Amino acid sequence: MSSRFENCVEELLSQNIICEVTNPEGFAYLDNSGHEESINNFLHRIGRKVVRTRDKKGFYCVFSSIEETKKRNAVERHFENVIVNLEGLINWLRLVRNAGNESRPIEAGMRLHESELLSAIEESSSLNLQLDNIAHQFNRAQKSTEVKSKLRSILNFLENEKYFTSIGNTGSVYIATAKWSLIYDQLEFIRMYDGFEEKEPVEQQTELF
Repeated sequence: MSSRFENCVEELLSQNIICEVTNPEGFAYLDNSGHEESINNFLHRIGRKVVRTRDKKGFYCVFSSIEETKKRNAVERHFENVIVNLEGLINWLRLVRNAGNESRPIEAGMRLHESELLSAIEESSSLNLQLDNIAHQFNRAQKSTEVKSKLRSILNFLENEKYFTSIGNTGSVYIATAKWSLIYDQLEFIRMYDGFEEKEPVEQQTELF
């Protein structure tokens, strides 16, 4: 078993997104259809498979089916965890869009400069209010009166949740991961099916988990 094969399998089974930002070697390995097939053959033995986000920027692991109660419960717990932070994530996307010169959404590989974001928020009472709401939704630095402290705390939270990875030691520049790609896919799922219902078709549900 090659080291890249083993690394990819471990990352996938740990419920991590493999993309060019988080694991460039693993992403390049999986981007080869032959290697992806080999990993899928291996995962199939334990009732799992690797799938790709719709924008093709990330790989993640799902159950092959969720007909078993234990697997269905795991999917429901996962979806509940997503819902907990979903409003905060959506408001964060809005904040970044409103603070920047471009209106495009956050996507894997996009760079976020803390200093530029901080400057925009400090100059806008509307953005400042948005930041306060996000801090409350993420339960981060809610009692702090400093914009800088709130922003850094939120960025640290998003990095810990693997939505971003920081460059260098200062943590002032962040690169978005393909976990945003998965969030967009999940939002589309919610829009189409209005949440997770117990009797939704198995094939439709597994695409997100």
